[in-house]
Amino acid sequence: MVANEENGPVEINSQQTFRPDPLYHLMGIFDDPSSGSDAVGRLGDAGFSSADITLFCGVEGAASYDFSGNDHGLGATLLRNFRNITFDRVIMERYEQALKTGHCVLMVRVNKTERKLDASEIMEASGAKQVEYFGLATTEAFPHHDAERPDPDATF
Repeated sequence: MVANEENGPVEINSQQTFRPDPLYHLMGIFDDPSSGSDAVGRLGDAGFSSADITLFCGVEGAASYDFSGNDHGLGATLLRNFRNITFDRVIMERYEQALKTGHCVLMVRVNKTERKLDASEIMEASGAKQVEYFGLATTEAFPHHDAERPDPDATF
């Protein structure tokens, strides 16, 4: 459990928070649970609900996220397969590899553009190595400013 002072705790690797697709979510990679937990706390301080925040860490986190969708029924499998025929497959493979090598992935549901920017800045300030927003027809990488971007071919 990670404290989110605003709205209660966020459980790490929770099976209860499964989402069949990252649509309308920001996802970011963190080196370790402490930096991911720091981001959770900061997001709570900024008014993000614990119900909108999910933190996955390590191999157990990769299993909880269920990248294939097979453990969560036909609907989840179809959505994951659809995502895998787009360029997002490359991005999702990086998230899966990051988890399998002991890193953490934080997901935050956002509904408004300004909240997307707020959440991405908080994640970056907490040490996120890669942050993307999965929209309806596009995937958007952060940061938008001139800061050094992570290598898109990097392995974690």
